[in-house]
Amino acid sequence: MSTYHNDHPILGGQNDPDLLNRLDFSNHLANILLLNHDDDCLTVSIEAEWGYGKTSVINLIKGALNKKDTLPIIIEYNPWLAGQPESLIQDFLLQFSSQLNIKDKSEEALEVSKKLIAYSSLFSVAKLVPGTEPWASIIEKVFSRFGSATKKIAELKKLDLLGRKKQVEEAIKKIKYPIVVIIDDIDRLTPAETFQVLRLIKAVADFSGTSFLLAFDPNYLISVLDKNNIVNSSEYINKIIQLRVSLPVISERDMNELASAELERLSDKSLTERFESDQERLSWIYHNYFKQLIKNPRELKRFFNHLRFVLEQIEGQVCFSDLFALSLVATKSNLVYEHIKKTPEAYIGKRFTNDGLLADKIQDIVDRFSDERSKNLNNFPSRERKLMLELLGEIFPLLQSGGYSHYGVSEPDTAGRVSAPQRLHIAFHYKTPAGYISDQDIISFIEGNVKRDEFLEDVLSQNAEERFFEMMTMYSGYCKPNSFEVLTCIYDTFLFSQELKSSLEKNLGFMTKDLYRWINWLTNKIISESDDKYELIKSIVGRHENAPFGADVLYKTRDQIQNDNNDKSWISIEELAELEDIFKQMAIKVLNDRMYFDCNLESHIFFELKRVSVQCASEFISSILSKDGLIRVCEIICETGNDSTNGPYIKFDEKYFGEIVDITKVRSEVKGLDISIYPIRIQAVLKSIQDGKKYYLRDATVGDRW
Repeated sequence: MSTYHNDHPILGGQNDPDLLNRLDFSNHLANILLLNHDDDCLTVSIEAEWGYGKTSVINLIKGALNKKDTLPIIIEYNPWLAGQPESLIQDFLLQFSSQLNIKDKSEEALEVSKKLIAYSSLFSVAKLVPGTEPWASIIEKVFSRFGSATKKIAELKKLDLLGRKKQVEEAIKKIKYPIVVIIDDIDRLTPAETFQVLRLIKAVADFSGTSFLLAFDPNYLISVLDKNNIVNSSEYINKIIQLRVSLPVISERDMNELASAELERLSDKSLTERFESDQERLSWIYHNYFKQLIKNPRELKRFFNHLRFVLEQIEGQVCFSDLFALSLVATKSNLVYEHIKKTPEAYIGKRFTNDGLLADKIQDIVDRFSDERSKNLNNFPSRERKLMLELLGEIFPLLQSGGYSHYGVSEPDTAGRVSAPQRLHIAFHYKTPAGYISDQDIISFIEGNVKRDEFLEDVLSQNAEERFFEMMTMYSGYCKPNSFEVLTCIYDTFLFSQELKSSLEKNLGFMTKDLYRWINWLTNKIISESDDKYELIKSIVGRHENAPFGADVLYKTRDQIQNDNNDKSWISIEELAELEDIFKQMAIKVLNDRMYFDCNLESHIFFELKRVSVQCASEFISSILSKDGLIRVCEIICETGNDSTNGPYIKFDEKYFGEIVDITKVRSEVKGLDISIYPIRIQAVLKSIQDGKKYYLRDATVGDRW
């Protein structure tokens, strides 16, 4: 059975219950509609705006009528089937005749059917010939019991209109059962059709002993009468309808119960537990916007249909409160919803693809579209317009003054908010974009539910490294049970990759992709959240395959202790000493083996070796000079720093390097070399050895001073 709602009204009963508590109301109306055969025609209306459940109440009334001791004959007329306005009255009388004969097989009912068919012929511009009318098959059956249909019709046409109507009334009085005529969906007709329905009720079919039950939106009906040049429309309606009844007001409690039932149907698990403040924010949006904007059961059904559709495809990739809010926008205004989809820069200052707009400040971009956004809300009444503006501001904080929204977050992406471009893309495309990684994907990677190495190869092939590390940073807490396994897999995939090597060689500052820095940041975050920091750090520092990161972790660990950040220190001084011993042996081996020569990362390892032991570093450099020469030393000490403007650089400081090499001897050797024959990075080191200036590794030029 489909979990989506169609536009069908409720039927009542155990399987389709009355959740709005309108049963007593319906029973009372049912009693009013039951007339005696000699009572004057009574017309009753149930009135409400579109979507408030008029047809559902009609079904409840029918159910109540069918339970009465004096079982009535219920005639249901759907004006939509009439086709043209000029044929509507005839169509009604023919349907009346056919349905009456079907529900009552008595001779009296048959006689009424015959009279109704004859009466209907007066309202037709065409000849009534069996086989050509909408109800021809039933009409033919009725007349077949009376002989020649054509002859009977000809005889009946001799009578005038009033005479034929009187004959129908007299025949109806002989029927033993009350007759209730139900006409629904009047407010879905054209003005011409609507006027014809009122005409037939007022003058054509106001038979004694017959009650009419009409359902319509009074505002629409008044507008129809105005278009037909009826003066004083409300009074005109009162002349036709003897009892006008508005549907009972739908209480806030009833709507809450409907909404609560629908939310339970969406999922059997919590939808708000994954992202920060999602439950609290959902409550805020529900009470301040949903309850004010969703006015009737039909809108509620449409809302939950949209929400279910989106949720089934992207659950867990966007916070539920935002999906809820966007479905509310879609339900109330498809125009606004499509505008967000087609023009995201009007709401978040960015497009789904970078096409140059990012050169401007995002707030300036958003402000530029103020008039366009406002125009899309022009059709709303002032109160709803204000609510929609506020709701959009809750979804997209840049629309609010100062960027404020209730339950705001510092990192929208981390919180799954659509104010982050990636999340908005998912919300409107119903899938993760190319190069994007979903929350569930990253959790599966961390927990080992996928082959981690294959997963990371896919990340590289899709150029999704930046998004991978963003997501890993968000979900770093999930790594606790297997932190080392997760990190080593990342190290093994990225450390020797061409992507990392290229990012190091082409690093021009903080605006560029920096895989190495991302891995470092992630490593530090996972360590800081670990329950056994020492053992995790020890495993990282002692592993040859990730020596540069081991060096960086050891440096940060020492820095915490030396700067008296004891409250933030990962380990004790005693544990640091143990780690330094482990690192010394590992560092010398990997440097001798040139494991990281091609990665341009040997300097990370060497400089940490010097911090651990100047003597050990000096002995190592001496052995290198005697064995491999000055160029090998240059390769090892290649980088001493990195700035945000031009990337990595070398600065051969006499005081610093004087602890491990003979400065005079080294400079003398450099003077005898043809520097130009060496790679740019080596040229930068050789130049810096000569004059002690700062040279950038990208081009071996002197850096500008700020």
